[in-house]
Amino acid sequence: MNTKIDIIIVIYNPNEDLLSKCILSIFDTVRHIYIIDNSDINISLNIDYEYIKYIKLKENMGISYAFNIGIKESIKNKSDYIILTDQDTVYPIKYIDNMLKTFDNEENICAVTPLFKDTNSAKKNEGFYKKSFLFAKRFFPIEGSFNVFHTISSGKILNTKYINDIGLMDEDLFIDWVDYEWCWRARKKGYKIIGNADVVIEHQLGDESTDVGFRVVNLRSPLRHYYITRNAFYLSIYNNSLNSINKVTLFFRSFRYIIGYPILSKPHLKHLKYVLLGFWHGMTGKLGKLNNK
Repeated sequence: MNTKIDIIIVIYNPNEDLLSKCILSIFDTVRHIYIIDNSDINISLNIDYEYIKYIKLKENMGISYAFNIGIKESIKNKSDYIILTDQDTVYPIKYIDNMLKTFDNEENICAVTPLFKDTNSAKKNEGFYKKSFLFAKRFFPIEGSFNVFHTISSGKILNTKYINDIGLMDEDLFIDWVDYEWCWRARKKGYKIIGNADVVIEHQLGDESTDVGFRVVNLRSPLRHYYITRNAFYLSIYNNSLNSINKVTLFFRSFRYIIGYPILSKPHLKHLKYVLLGFWHGMTGKLGKLNNK
């Protein structure tokens, strides 16, 4: 393999069968696999390949910290490209070949991302987000390449030669909005993130979903709802990569988390407690891992 491409898989208490499917769907097309384990349980992997490096963290340090561990290891070993993924993504045949072609289309492409189908949803795919005047607008292409505003981490391929300029993932965010924030930062520096609509991956978004008529809402634990709410409000106030209109739009849109999550999730009062705490911490700039003991 002339192109040195690695994959970083961040796991947290994974379904081991699904994790195995993730690894088996991609292992023979990459140079190294870095598995960074945030779990608070012991994981037994039934897959043994010499180019898998398993790193067990002492505690859950967050997805951004874990990705950064893998990115630094991969760059130290002189990779050309790095795939970011979590434990519940399955990749199609010739995924890497079809994705890497996109980097040749334009200059300054720092990342390429596929379409993804949420396995919790009946939709064909989740589309891409393009820049709009207020913030971001979703669209649903069926083929071709597009300049996108932001995208999730899973399946995203980074061009390592630009990472030093853009920077690593923001570890203070811990989890949620980490992927979007990195995209905004990259775009502000003049780099492009390209969505490849010719490639679709399967990815599980959230623990469950509910249809509220005009959209499908992905629901998670109270703690995840805390991080989603906190980081959304924090970024709407303190982020330097968004313009003022984007920040104001994000601020007011983020109130949907305070309203929606407690109504749609049980126990309602517990979810309300966590989103209100997230709102307060986001407004006051309190980041990092929540110590909720």
